[in-house]
Amino acid sequence: MGYTRRSADPCLYYRWDENGELCMWLTWIDDCIIIGSSDVVNREKEKMMRLFECDDVRPMEEYVGNKIEMCEKTLKLTQPVLLQSFVDEFDIRGSGEQLPAKPGQILSKGEEKDRLDENGQRKYRSGYGKLRYLATWSRPDILNAVREVSRYLQAPTHEHYKAMIRIMDYCVSTADRGRKVSPAQRWDGTKEAVFVVSGTADAAYNQCPDSRKSVSGNTTELQGVPVITRSFMQDTRKLSVTEAELDSLVSNVQDMLFTRQVVESM
Repeated sequence: MGYTRRSADPCLYYRWDENGELCMWLTWIDDCIIIGSSDVVNREKEKMMRLFECDDVRPMEEYVGNKIEMCEKTLKLTQPVLLQSFVDEFDIRGSGEQLPAKPGQILSKGEEKDRLDENGQRKYRSGYGKLRYLATWSRPDILNAVREVSRYLQAPTHEHYKAMIRIMDYCVSTADRGRKVSPAQRWDGTKEAVFVVSGTADAAYNQCPDSRKSVSGNTTELQGVPVITRSFMQDTRKLSVTEAELDSLVSNVQDMLFTRQVVESM
């Protein structure tokens, strides 16, 4: 179909037509999104459907487990089906929890006698997988808390399970929250348009009681919209707050450069 595949993101295909209009395809396994003006989308969609056997589900109201609410200038992602699985599988009723973790709480390995049995470990890993998917798509506010429980997948204790349940309780109690996409300005459709890439980085020094490593948290924004959000344990032990902050900053700049590369390449 004459599209170029982005080397930086192999799931993104794009093409400028003879009228100077951009059309993009984004792929997720066997799900595709097509983005462009109405005329271009209809034309390119028909080409695709002549080449492949596929269904046209029309407006993007749901995508890879996300409910998508659109208005003129914004869209919002939520995952109500995933939240319902917390209720059905983990008996979460929503106690009104307003924080995903206790302030200042840092989990540690715990005693061997406190470890979950085989069934409890299976539920813990299943619950973490659901939370990770939720944090990645629609709830970046739980990223740090989910990162904490992810560190004990091999030998979770009752304390770790309790922390995981609290995150679920918080998500169910704040089910109306989601990732909001609201660009600071509208693209004019030209190749010469200027886009703004920005970032925010922070670090928590010497956070882990087991490894003495620090934690990074950063966000990369395109036109004021968070496109990459991270919370992760740093690879090496740092000797000062400044070192920990610098590590997070460098990671943030790498994400900003990647974002710029994707935009400039098109």
